Amino acid sequence: MGTDGSGRVRWLLRALPLVLLLLLSPARSRAHEQLDRDRESLGLTPPLENQHEPTTIIYRSSESAWKVPNTYLVMFTESERQQMESIVHHLQSKAARRSFKFEVLHVFKDLFPGILMKSDKVSTLDLPVPAAKVLSLRRVKFIEEDSFAFAQSLLWTPHLIFRHRNHIRSILCNLRRISPEWNQSHSFNHSKRDNPVEVYLLGTSIQPNHLEIKGRINISNFERVPEEEWQSTSAPRTQVNCVGHGTHLAALVSGQIVGVAKDIKIHSLRVLNCQGMGTVSGIVMGLEFLWKQLVSNPSKRMVVLLPMVSGYSQSINDACKRLARAGAVLVAAAGNFQSNACAYSPASSPEVITVGAVDSQDQPFTQGPLGTNYGSCVDIFAPGKSIVSANKDCTICYVRESGTAQAAAHVTGIAALMLTAQPNLTVAELRQRLIHYAISNAIDDTWFPVEQRVKTPNLVAALPPSTQETGGQLFCRTVWSEPWDFRLTHAAEAHCDPEEELLGCSSFSQSGKRQGERVGILGNRRVCLAFGDSQVSVVARCCLLPRANCSVHTAPPALVGLKTYTHCPDPDQVLTGCSSHWEVENLGVFPHTTPKRGTNLPRRCAGHKEASVHASCCHAPGLQCTTKKYRPLSPLEKVTVSCDAGWTLTSCNAHPETSVTLGAFPVDNTCVAKHQDPEETGRTSEEFVIVIAICCRIQPSGQA
Repeated sequence: MGTDGSGRVRWLLRALPLVLLLLLSPARSRAHEQLDRDRESLGLTPPLENQHEPTTIIYRSSESAWKVPNTYLVMFTESERQQMESIVHHLQSKAARRSFKFEVLHVFKDLFPGILMKSDKVSTLDLPVPAAKVLSLRRVKFIEEDSFAFAQSLLWTPHLIFRHRNHIRSILCNLRRISPEWNQSHSFNHSKRDNPVEVYLLGTSIQPNHLEIKGRINISNFERVPEEEWQSTSAPRTQVNCVGHGTHLAALVSGQIVGVAKDIKIHSLRVLNCQGMGTVSGIVMGLEFLWKQLVSNPSKRMVVLLPMVSGYSQSINDACKRLARAGAVLVAAAGNFQSNACAYSPASSPEVITVGAVDSQDQPFTQGPLGTNYGSCVDIFAPGKSIVSANKDCTICYVRESGTAQAAAHVTGIAALMLTAQPNLTVAELRQRLIHYAISNAIDDTWFPVEQRVKTPNLVAALPPSTQETGGQLFCRTVWSEPWDFRLTHAAEAHCDPEEELLGCSSFSQSGKRQGERVGILGNRRVCLAFGDSQVSVVARCCLLPRANCSVHTAPPALVGLKTYTHCPDPDQVLTGCSSHWEVENLGVFPHTTPKRGTNLPRRCAGHKEASVHASCCHAPGLQCTTKKYRPLSPLEKVTVSCDAGWTLTSCNAHPETSVTLGAFPVDNTCVAKHQDPEETGRTSEEFVIVIAICCRIQPSGQA
């Protein structure tokens, strides 16, 4: 799985290889050029890009064990969708004339335009010659080496198999944890024959005759799996090897006893072989198959369980994005490598609900050298250790298995129940509710690496009450930027879902070498940006705010006086967020007063006189906001301000804007600001951290 266990496989070619790519690459589309101009205006120019020649990105596998030899995914821009047949013919003709071994294994036309190609002749770019020729074609977005993907389930106790169903109820603590009314959870779907919700499981095949799931499994004819290598293992190849993983997960989703969403119909797509191994290309083909299903029957609500990981794959992430934007809810395993989930796909896709695993005590799942992944790409945790579910050996057999695949299956069941109760929920609304009703602060985060503790959500999934009341509730979630290793620009970026509004923007860096943050416009979307060293992260607060009219108002550095101020000039708008950005490395002391905790302040943002200050202002029906500011009376490494009951945190920032302040970030409904150890910095009382939180709510119409 790679020597460091991280599964990180995303590399951007640099130096001489990049120069060679520049010489072969074509001009990009007008849309891409406009996006580059937008990025340049925001200070986001890719650091190695030649400004006179465009680039084509290649994603390489960093470990030979992950790579599928001589096989590549080539993705094109949308303008080439109707030209795929002619492109394939062109490549085949060139290969034939030059006697290259070249084969097009698949043509993508539905989800996005692209090809899967195979060739064994290597060019000076360390690519097959036909692949290098592809780079000279117009409108190539990127080329990605095909690589392997792996199921994320671990057999807990191979000999512990239950053969009597009446022994199961006493050990189903996982269902009690996610739902206090676990034995009444079927009240969500009422066994409707016309239930609009169906689950699609991409994995191994399923044993459909197990009593937990009999009559509710549809085995599709879709199968895209690599050849197996049984000679390298002690286990013989038998049919039961091929259905165990899928059977265990299917019963967790909809089993009569062990299932979360009882009686939900499940469709099985086989993308993993009998050893639990698949490929990036096979997963993308499976997602394309689902896209066609969704387009042909848009009235059905689709929940997709992705219980596997590959290394980082732009192809998988792009496919997940298209499916989610079309209305599919995708739930993925975070991975079992005790590593950053952002290094894997589909776990790293922003459009996917990524699930980590906890044990029976709601602590991070571990098993030997393996354990749950963590980090900002994880959305939520769920039970994933020693989980009892259906076994493929007989129709009444049960077995314990562990992993983030089991955790993802639990969340898939919750999502199916939520959609059954409210079929019109959008993907963004479902995710926000899932986060809102989760159990917070149950996980001991000291198990995670220090640098990942603030980024990993301390949330354990729970089933919302069947009588949930959400009228007037403002739902918000926190989105962190990608790790520095995965960025194409020198600034950190965080994006909200298109259905969400970006209300607040802050930044954080363990080194303290940050230069603030601001909200900018990239394309036609608002984006949260942060500047500083390689450790800087940007933190966006993304909220569901229907019919909102939002804008950003900026004041340039005042340079004279004590502070820079800006405010919301429109009286119909309220202040939802403040941010500040500076370009000098060493700012002086930030002057301040010392109001008491919880003091309400005017509708304005203040920052250092050498910083630009930005106010995020919004108007929406019933929207009310208030500002809370707090400065402790003694030096502290961490300072917090929480919103009152009924209010939701929309913005979280910290002053002073100096290296002693590491930054600020939201944790649930609390604003947390950190700065360096007072004993290490030797700072004075003039440099105490000030925490500024903005809390908002939606008042029902007619109320003051």
